[in-house]
Amino acid sequence: MADKLYSKMSLIERTALTFESFLRRDFGARFYQPEFLDGISTRRLEIVARVGKSAGQTFLFATLLAFFDLISGGFSYGGLTVQITRDLTPIIALLTAGSLLNTTFAMIDEQIIFRILIKLGSHINIQNFPLLLVDKMAHNLWGDAVTPRIFGQKSGRGQSIAFAFLSVVIFVIAGALWLYPTFMIVRVFVDVIVSDTRWIAKAIATLSLAVAFWAVLIGGIVFIKFKFYPADWHESTNEPTEEFAQRMQNEIAKGTDGNANAG
Repeated sequence: MADKLYSKMSLIERTALTFESFLRRDFGARFYQPEFLDGISTRRLEIVARVGKSAGQTFLFATLLAFFDLISGGFSYGGLTVQITRDLTPIIALLTAGSLLNTTFAMIDEQIIFRILIKLGSHINIQNFPLLLVDKMAHNLWGDAVTPRIFGQKSGRGQSIAFAFLSVVIFVIAGALWLYPTFMIVRVFVDVIVSDTRWIAKAIATLSLAVAFWAVLIGGIVFIKFKFYPADWHESTNEPTEEFAQRMQNEIAKGTDGNANAG
């Protein structure tokens, strides 16, 4: 396999290629019907709302951990008194980790849907298919406005430089917001493990660290690029590719010639 040409892409891009293979089938026209377009637009808006909600919860829980030393005392509700102590930090850390994992999954889902929309457009030579659905789904229009154009009125060097600078800023801020709750979870884990606390608090802190590690791991695996090699079978039909069929025919022909010469 080392001698075969390969392509490097993320797992999200690879998923989009699977969907693109469906577009080449006889039923590919169904993906341009109003029912499907309404459905995918609704699903994307739901996922976008889920990203915002879970990200906000993650940031809130992480900030509570950061400033937990300033919180003291207790409160009562319905006759139940809750005392705020350091034993609550593993619980908040677990909530932070769970919210971080939910945010990661939602962001991956949103990116997959976005790639699917791009494939829908490129299949019919529409370079900005999400903008075509603006009546159904107005999302991140500012991002489309700042993206350099290569069709129609082509963007100049100035916009390309501004876009590159903006991309770096967004990447740094997004990375910091992603690592911020992870750092707070690690800090709580270290504080709880080295302190003389109950075993249940240590167990919860360990679980929160494991969940946070899972969120970071799945996020890293999905967004990094892997090597993909040409397959021997078409993805959407399970039929052999032309190259594989030709190779099999050549091997059969060689085997037939070898038997004939031996005879």
